[in-house]
Amino acid sequence: MSNFAQSKPVSVADLEKIALDKLPKSVRAYYEGGAEDEITLRENISSLQRYRVVPRYLVDVGSDKLDVRSRPIWGKRQNFPFAVGPSAFHRLAGYDGELDVARAAAKRGISMGLSSSSTSNLEDVIEAGQVARSQIDVETQKYNKVYDLVDSDWWQQLYVSNIRSDTEEFIHRSERAGYTALLITIDRPYLGRRHSYLREKFELPPHLRRASGDKMAQDPSMHWDELIPWLRSVTRMKILVKGVLHPEDAALAIKHGLDGIVVSNHGGRQLDAAPATIDALPCIADVIRGRIPIFFDGGVRKGIDVFRALALGADIVLLGRAVLWGLAAGGEEGVGLTLDIIAEEFRLVMALAGITDVTQIKRSTLALVNPYQVGLVHLPDPVWEDKRSR
Repeated sequence: MSNFAQSKPVSVADLEKIALDKLPKSVRAYYEGGAEDEITLRENISSLQRYRVVPRYLVDVGSDKLDVRSRPIWGKRQNFPFAVGPSAFHRLAGYDGELDVARAAAKRGISMGLSSSSTSNLEDVIEAGQVARSQIDVETQKYNKVYDLVDSDWWQQLYVSNIRSDTEEFIHRSERAGYTALLITIDRPYLGRRHSYLREKFELPPHLRRASGDKMAQDPSMHWDELIPWLRSVTRMKILVKGVLHPEDAALAIKHGLDGIVVSNHGGRQLDAAPATIDALPCIADVIRGRIPIFFDGGVRKGIDVFRALALGADIVLLGRAVLWGLAAGGEEGVGLTLDIIAEEFRLVMALAGITDVTQIKRSTLALVNPYQVGLVHLPDPVWEDKRSR
């Protein structure tokens, strides 16, 4: 029987309400909370909402014309330009935690980033996804009339410890299991000041543990010139740094030959009053110029948010709390509903905007609401040559 026979959620906001009503107070505070006054946490959402989509009409947007796949990421077009982002402690939400998330994502050919603070073994997560994928009937693998689904990719988030032997062992373990990229978190040299945590210290309940990365926390002394060469020496996986907000750090990512970056402020949980990620994104995209993929997270709750991030320079949008709300609301079914809602919203936004392919989603498809100016501020496309393949 469906978990949603009575409630019939039609949006991520509906799933969030169901989830928050079900979760214990301490878990709700952990998932919801941000740093200090939670300015950045709120602005991750409110800044997205300042951007308006300016549609074009009399365009052939028949269902056989719409192609919602991402631009090529390391030579492969993802089925959608969004993926499950890494977030900690899924089993706090109940059900099978990360295993349910993996199953829901894999059945839809949506890639997944796993947190090193997972409450499920990293091997079990990728196996659960692969088994779920293999059991899908061939007919259900066609998501639209344009293309067949490709398999999900699996990415591992990582805190690099000052005990490098532990980190190296974890990297090799992830590589053996089938993960193809490392998302190296760089924005947590120290834990942000989180008021809910200070008022009531958060601890995992006795029946749960950090199954994937219980030995690791970010080394506060690591730096560009030391970290990246060391990572290259121990793995062949793709390497991305997660937590880029400054254009100069984007330039350093290019200089050091990284395979991508993640524009992120840790969900507003680290430095309060750091910029909302959507506000940081355009300047970073102007530095990257399509030379490496830009992943993006922060405040994404709707398909239109995915569109906004792509227009401002992202290649892949990572879903964080939206997935947790689906999981807490209804396990695998709830996660699947979250992903389906965002996919359908995104497809509809494309069609209503007169867009048939993600390569057409550019800055000029957006306008900015400025309360100090009459009318909308229309955004010009960048003048630099976009190096991304189509």
